[in-house]
Amino acid sequence: MAIDFRKCLYALSDVIINRPPPLRAFDQIYMKIPDMLLQAELLGRWFADKRIVFVGDGDAVALAYVHLTKLDLLPGAPQAVTVVDFDERVVNSVNHFADRHELQAVIRAELYNVIDPLPESQWQQYDGFYTNPPWGASNEGRSVVHFCSRGVEACRTIARGCIVIGDHHSFPWTHRVQHVTQTMLLGRGFRVAEMLPEFHKYHLDDSPELTSCSMLVERDDASASTYDSKALPTSEWPNFYGMNDPAKYRYVKDLTNGGKFMSNDVELEPFDEKPTT
Repeated sequence: MAIDFRKCLYALSDVIINRPPPLRAFDQIYMKIPDMLLQAELLGRWFADKRIVFVGDGDAVALAYVHLTKLDLLPGAPQAVTVVDFDERVVNSVNHFADRHELQAVIRAELYNVIDPLPESQWQQYDGFYTNPPWGASNEGRSVVHFCSRGVEACRTIARGCIVIGDHHSFPWTHRVQHVTQTMLLGRGFRVAEMLPEFHKYHLDDSPELTSCSMLVERDDASASTYDSKALPTSEWPNFYGMNDPAKYRYVKDLTNGGKFMSNDVELEPFDEKPTT
């Protein structure tokens, strides 16, 4: 299939203007537009005709993937996509876009924070997961592991995954986090099927050269298990979003129910508990 990049970028621009502005306090840092297009094309090859859960998606890669494939601008449309995110602006932006573009049957979004147990209704329901989590530079990759763990919990016995995390030769911590992540995934029956190193750039003011990889993982089989998802202990909350940025808030609430408004239109809903220092 020949790809018309001009038409793809026009369609992608509709997705970009729909997403809310990032909140840096929660490590929301958005991928640059050309790399979003490359990522959507990659997902079409990896997740074609599958049911996928996106564990967090401030970038709006899920919408980009669904929108471009449904317009037949990219091959490999998914069967269905569910986005779970703790930011209600993201949830609203996905659902509003789906309504406007008649994508309700393909993509939907729900409010959820990975600190909480995975809802039982999501347990082992999907063929694959995608996550671009907080990159774990200040917590030895534990935030990445927790996001990936929720994706694994949501997957069936045979499954695929795509993890987007820091990867740059000048930042040794990115390789340590990759090692921790791969070790966890191997323990859950996944192998690394493909790695696209230093694949994406970001609108990152303090480290503009920092890039990320796409780590594609696959599990050929595993034993089904009964529901046993648990909340993350408060000892895991410190530095969750970066140095001195713990997990304190369950949800970012969208006060105007719009999706793309400035951050003073949000309200932070805290957890009852406090992070353990």
